[in-house]
Amino acid sequence: MNRQEIGSRLRAARENKSLSRGEVAKRVDIGTTTLQQWETGGREASLETLEKLSRLYDVTPHYLIFGENTSTDNAPQATYSHDTDDLSDEYAYIPAYDVEVSAGNGSVCLGEATATKHLAFRRQWLTARGLREQSLAALFTKGDSMTPTIPESAVVVINREHTQALDGKVYVIRIDDRHYVKRTQWLIGGGLRLISDNKFYEPLDITKADMEANNIEICGQVIHTSYDLPD
Repeated sequence: MNRQEIGSRLRAARENKSLSRGEVAKRVDIGTTTLQQWETGGREASLETLEKLSRLYDVTPHYLIFGENTSTDNAPQATYSHDTDDLSDEYAYIPAYDVEVSAGNGSVCLGEATATKHLAFRRQWLTARGLREQSLAALFTKGDSMTPTIPESAVVVINREHTQALDGKVYVIRIDDRHYVKRTQWLIGGGLRLISDNKFYEPLDITKADMEANNIEICGQVIHTSYDLPD
């Protein structure tokens, strides 16, 4: 999210309601300095706070975040929280985990993975693609080995029902305590090749014996990716 753009919309929405920063601060229980920092882009407001402000300003959270009054079926991802009860019928909330998936040379996961936030997707979009929300999970990528398909620091959504690798598809694969996002290709003899879309990286071949002897798991197929464009 672009903090400056969100800040400008926060200020415009407040001024459109003829509210002072002090009045808003009292109603939302925040400091006036904090609100000023949000409006100037110095700090980023939480998703829960954006939801509260959207109600106070009579706008949608989607407008404050993206600058649009409504979202489209071609842009399924939103970023407000699971507490938005009045949107629960329209949106499904997919857990986003603190596991960092490597699109480079591997990223060690520390501790047990926990959902740190939720991403909202239109149920209509999920239904059209035949997806079940309880089978989806969002992870964060690090590295550039899957560019241009998946840029660095992107969010990927995986379908955890698809754990049988198919040639040419992209999956999140766990090898011991490291997670990778790679394109897969089966090898003669039962091995699996992990392919990077960035040709700077060599393919990684896993033999059938290695797959049987080591702690290797296909976590799910990547079915969606999102990312911020650079400033």
